[in-house]
Amino acid sequence: MSELRIWLEGEHIGNLSRARGTLVFTHTAYAIATATARPLVSVAMPVRRAPYRGDVVAAFFDGLLPEGEARRMLAHDFDVDTDDAYGMLERIGRDCAGALEVLTATATPTDVAGAPELLTDAQVAARLAALRSVPLGIDERVRVSLPGVQEKLVLSSTPEGWALPLDGRPSTHILKPAHPFLPRTVVNEAFCLAIARHAGVSVAAAQLHDFGAGPVLVIERFDRTPSPLVRRIHQEDLCQATGTSTRHKYEALGGPSLQRVAQLLQLWTRGEASLRRLLDIAVLNVALGNADAHAKNLSIAYDADGRIELAPAYDLMCTRAYEQVETTAGMFVNDVQQIDQVSREDLIAEGASWGLDAASVAEQVDALLQRLPAAVVAASSELAVPTDIHDVVARRVEQFSTDGRLSAQQ
Repeated sequence: MSELRIWLEGEHIGNLSRARGTLVFTHTAYAIATATARPLVSVAMPVRRAPYRGDVVAAFFDGLLPEGEARRMLAHDFDVDTDDAYGMLERIGRDCAGALEVLTATATPTDVAGAPELLTDAQVAARLAALRSVPLGIDERVRVSLPGVQEKLVLSSTPEGWALPLDGRPSTHILKPAHPFLPRTVVNEAFCLAIARHAGVSVAAAQLHDFGAGPVLVIERFDRTPSPLVRRIHQEDLCQATGTSTRHKYEALGGPSLQRVAQLLQLWTRGEASLRRLLDIAVLNVALGNADAHAKNLSIAYDADGRIELAPAYDLMCTRAYEQVETTAGMFVNDVQQIDQVSREDLIAEGASWGLDAASVAEQVDALLQRLPAAVVAASSELAVPTDIHDVVARRVEQFSTDGRLSAQQ
């Protein structure tokens, strides 16, 4: 029976195999000797001698892969079934979200001693333009995997400039071009991330850059240390951490709730810091009008000592700027399903349901809401935001910060 070897920071910690179509993950003797009962790969699969099988394994490893059309194209290119997570990871698992390297039995962890292959801005622009036919920029030498539906290019930043993440070299940045069907999503996301940053919320570092064919959002990966000596930092999203299939990432489709996420954070993180960050993110999603905040848009990060915390916010945008986008919240707030119907009181009740003191929750919610209008002004001064997007966001923030709810016209 063939196996894929799972490596973490240069150590072989597990094996992934298939038995009658079912994925099986087994920790190695090294993992058992060094980390019994604590997670190395996922909080859904703490280290133990017995193998893990079935849905929990599939949820984690399938969750490393792209979704939608990108996945269909890659499956076609590699002549594997779209649902064959094992077959796809065998081909593109060298550089994944988090710190894992998924390698064949004959391969070894990445050696990055060789010189990088640098790209000019024009070459980056060409790769961005080709994403619809070449997902993630994958070719014979670039074998990377990143979850999500939206088109992305994955590159490495070096002191000399942008470079291809060849042969499993750790990538450092994610480049998002314009959405093919929704206008100005790049500026929308940059604006919302800047608002969050100015409001004091920890977010993924990002900036707009034009490589010659329009603005692109360049996002610094929080699961990588900066160059020149890039190191992978392990992380997993909240679908993976809860053993939930990507198909069920929305709560309306059976995915994790905010309360389920809070329970996981209480179990695996220290103190209240991660719960407080989760509350800030929930407030932002409502105030900014982000109905796409599902469980794969939240992650937990592992530090070198195995401590776990909620990762910085990412994929923040105002989906309510687009009439054709679903208005049901990706994760409900106090059981309220429509993003425009969530109130300040719902946010407080949600946070209190996690076991946080209700008075301190109200204080935190109000403090963030009071900071948001000035954060909108500060972000607007940094970016040339189209009027239609700016006005939707500014109007929502002003009304929610003042009234604690949105009018029926929002």
